[in-house]
Amino acid sequence: MIPQLSIQERDRRYQMVRAEMAKRGIDVLILPANTGRWEQLQGDSRYLTSIGGFATEVFTVFPREGDVTAYIFNRAGWWKQAQKWVEDVRDGRNRWGQNAIERINELGLQKGTIGISGLAGLFRAPEGIIPYSSVKAIQDTFPQAKVVNATEMMQEIRAVKSAEEVSLLERSATIVEKTIEAMVENANPGVSEKELYGAMVHAMLANGGELPTLFFLSGGPGISNSSFVPTDYRLQKGDRLIDEIEAKYAGYAAQAVCPVVLGAPDDEYQKMIDISRACFDGILHNMKPGVTFGWLFDIYRDTVERVGGGKYLWNHPMMHARGLGDDGPALLGDKDLERFSKIELQTGMTFILKPQVRPKEGKGRASIGDTVTVTQNGARRLGKRELKLIVKNV
Repeated sequence: MIPQLSIQERDRRYQMVRAEMAKRGIDVLILPANTGRWEQLQGDSRYLTSIGGFATEVFTVFPREGDVTAYIFNRAGWWKQAQKWVEDVRDGRNRWGQNAIERINELGLQKGTIGISGLAGLFRAPEGIIPYSSVKAIQDTFPQAKVVNATEMMQEIRAVKSAEEVSLLERSATIVEKTIEAMVENANPGVSEKELYGAMVHAMLANGGELPTLFFLSGGPGISNSSFVPTDYRLQKGDRLIDEIEAKYAGYAAQAVCPVVLGAPDDEYQKMIDISRACFDGILHNMKPGVTFGWLFDIYRDTVERVGGGKYLWNHPMMHARGLGDDGPALLGDKDLERFSKIELQTGMTFILKPQVRPKEGKGRASIGDTVTVTQNGARRLGKRELKLIVKNV
């Protein structure tokens, strides 16, 4: 059996989305299939079907009234049995435009308002994720229909996590920490990045995780960044391991940033880690409903200056939302800070908090971080490990 959210959670989402559709005059939602960015780009479709994982492509037609239809690339029969949310599951064969046309005709919405989530404006896909040819086919077939962008609507709905969603993120955080344990155990001189990566993926899957998932790992002397692709480089005494580790559970991905050194760390790197941890603690302590992102960023900036004695600077990103995929809000750069500085935190918002620190003079940077969720009384970490630079004696 694959992990499933409850029917009550499904009904909560459907009621919420349909109420918002009614406010905006949207008759039917199109939620594209797109497995890009480790499947992050079809979070909306999975949010309303529970279908996804291991690069399953799911294209969803979600009417304001009527049955939800999920089109799968193929093997629709398997998915119809594997989940309980959607009864109408069909083989789509990647003919997404024709699939949408078929279902819109069945619903009698040829002159309706069609909302497409992912048409434009995602945080990491600003130009959209649905093929132009699919949109054109819909517009050409239904010239009297109105096509609108529903991306922001779905982003706002998904930003606030329910108790069930947070519980899945907690399970994901547990898997992340099992993966970190495997990293520390297997990170020895002579082991290649690929071998270490493989051991960590094994731990991830053995503990209930799924693929694809965002997972960066690099080893080397004095490095500051992780890479997308593990290499044949073999670890040596004195190396750093830099990472970003997510582990998906039912599609939900917590994240951790957990640097490791093989042998004693140099003083400068340890200092930057210590400042990052101080920033993490200060921001977490002040995260509560009603607090603005701008104020949290001021705490970040001021903590770097105070703890670092004026010798260090902050660095983007400070934090970004975690959940089913390309979630928001996200403070990834100056433009995001301008956009979200006055937005207030709400109970249920969940983030990877990973403040970065760099020296005013010289090169390098350091970060440590974990997934945190906002509660009515403040915020809490989802991870349980001690938040520190891990030093492995080799």
